[in-house]
Amino acid sequence: MGNALKDQIGLRQQDSHAYTASYDAEWTMGPMLLGGCVAAVLYSTAHAHFTTTLASQKQPDVQTLHIEFFRPCTPEPSAIKVTDLKIGKGSCFIQLDLSQNGEPRCTALATSTDFTVPFGPTAKANVPFLPALPPGPDLKKVEAYEPDENWLPSKTIGELLPFLKRMTFLYPVNGQPTPGIIDYWCAFDRPERFDGAHLAMLCDMAPSTSDTLLRTEGVFDAHKIYRIKKETAEKTPGKPAILRNSLKEAAKARIWNTTLTMDLQFKRRLPEQEMMWTFTRVITKMLDGGRMDLDFTICDEELVPICLARQIMLVIDARRRFKKVDKGEASKL
Repeated sequence: MGNALKDQIGLRQQDSHAYTASYDAEWTMGPMLLGGCVAAVLYSTAHAHFTTTLASQKQPDVQTLHIEFFRPCTPEPSAIKVTDLKIGKGSCFIQLDLSQNGEPRCTALATSTDFTVPFGPTAKANVPFLPALPPGPDLKKVEAYEPDENWLPSKTIGELLPFLKRMTFLYPVNGQPTPGIIDYWCAFDRPERFDGAHLAMLCDMAPSTSDTLLRTEGVFDAHKIYRIKKETAEKTPGKPAILRNSLKEAAKARIWNTTLTMDLQFKRRLPEQEMMWTFTRVITKMLDGGRMDLDFTICDEELVPICLARQIMLVIDARRRFKKVDKGEASKL
């Protein structure tokens, strides 16, 4: 099975409690790495630790991951130190401290479990999506570039987060009409399939809810993305719209989102061969004074939740991240 993300992470265990990870230019958002890619590195480290150093506990799965971002990570290798906080029969607690060039960048807490072993009862909650979703896409038609009645496809190619070129996104045919809610399906180009690290990255892969709420017309404004999708669908039904972005365009943005914390809860172990598509609903309850919350519900093809996540973000002046230089290029302040 191909796994470009795993190859890019390049995790190496240096000793029982020390790891190193690489990076890739595909993860960059201007002068920094996407927080979701850093989350994927930390997830991969926790999973490796649970299956090597703590393998005797027989708890191979990451159940929760909480991350505090002190400083943005930059395109350079990372060192991760792991501290065992509690070794238990049902769950282990570890701390992961990630640094670059000796400078602390973020810290995380992770808990382990074995999703194949029940600890208690099971019951289905059956909480509906409100507002309701349109009927799910015919994924075979989408993959054959045939038009779907309810969902519009796109791919993104550009200098901001080039990893997006490996993904296809589907938006509702009627757009994103409810302020604060963004719905989409996504898949990686084959043979890439979802695993836990991909889900960790996906928890920071949504269109910008701040740009969407403020209708900034920025590169990640979901309303702008929808218009491009709709125009393409009218001209070439079934063909993915191609969304393009550049550092020059990013330098013109008024606002920029900075993640302070991420909380991830994994609901079950993913099958190794079957996870091709996921559905995500992102909800922002309030943007107030530049402080914003994000809640992610990520589901499988049957709309069963597989990962829940929350972010606390600051929406700041984009000039704190970019500045214009000669020829309109963007660079770090």
